[in-house]
Amino acid sequence: MSKLTIRDIAKMAGVSTTAVSFVLNNKSGVSDATREKVQKIIESTGFTPNVHTRRLNLGKSYTIHVVLRQYSNSLFNQFALETLSGIFTESKFLGYSIVFTFVDDHMDCHQILDSVRGKDCDGIILNQIADPTLLSILQQEEIPFVCVDAHIPKDGSLPLVEVDYYDAAYQATRHLYDCGHRQIGFIGPQTPAEYYMSTFNGYTAALKDMELVCNPNWLAEVPFADADNPTSLEPLFSKPQLPTAFVCAGDIFAISAVRCAKAKGICIPEDISIMSLDDLLVSQYMDPSLSTMTFPKELLGKKAMQLLYKIIMEEPYTPVNLIKTTPILRESVKSI
Repeated sequence: MSKLTIRDIAKMAGVSTTAVSFVLNNKSGVSDATREKVQKIIESTGFTPNVHTRRLNLGKSYTIHVVLRQYSNSLFNQFALETLSGIFTESKFLGYSIVFTFVDDHMDCHQILDSVRGKDCDGIILNQIADPTLLSILQQEEIPFVCVDAHIPKDGSLPLVEVDYYDAAYQATRHLYDCGHRQIGFIGPQTPAEYYMSTFNGYTAALKDMELVCNPNWLAEVPFADADNPTSLEPLFSKPQLPTAFVCAGDIFAISAVRCAKAKGICIPEDISIMSLDDLLVSQYMDPSLSTMTFPKELLGKKAMQLLYKIIMEEPYTPVNLIKTTPILRESVKSI
């Protein structure tokens, strides 16, 4: 028996091939009754559409281009790859293939655009990339795109899927307060500025709500390149008076804080508690294991693919999508 085609399914359902294509691609434009009828026939026949037929019917390539930033630090790459898993899972569900481009800090936006233009695609997912020139060109050329974990302003001007880092820092600070801590410091990155301000503002908002003081002597802005270098925190941990706890804007900063504290003879959590954000895999294997704010990283990727699909299909969408975090409590925080 020859392989069924969209035309065969349309004939069996008594509808047009366009209606079948709309059902296959979860696109509006058909009635609920027609959608249900076509879906039942697809399920009963085990029909799977030929990708070339789908491309011809809807004028799409059914390929997505994913551009990922390649970091020298493996922990940052781990975060991105977990997100990528979600993109891949959802793209497969929606019938899309993926083309990848890895870039570093030295690759300019025109190289990225040349790479994207050279590979036929319906849209682009930018993972941790926020080059303003690139984003402007994509908007001007009306190329569908979504930014993931890009730390850009959340004003709705660009489609974005990101963790609610403001709330994560707020909840982390709140947890330390609930554990009895009243002297709480903050360790975060100098860049990206949007990320620093989101986490720092969440931290200070929590202090304000709990009527605590933000002591500038307990704040540290670490250069991004030194995130995994514990010596970058020596000035902070060498101060004569330290808080009883720190909120760290990322596990990599918390790891450096623990290492630096140990080098100074400071015990975690007996002398100082550490509460972090991200919940990277390594966090549970540290000594002590790291208390942190966690979230399903695959969900970032899934949400990004779902958002891009809506943009490609010209369906209504919410431009700013924030994912909430929850605390996962381990050994680096003690109650006092």
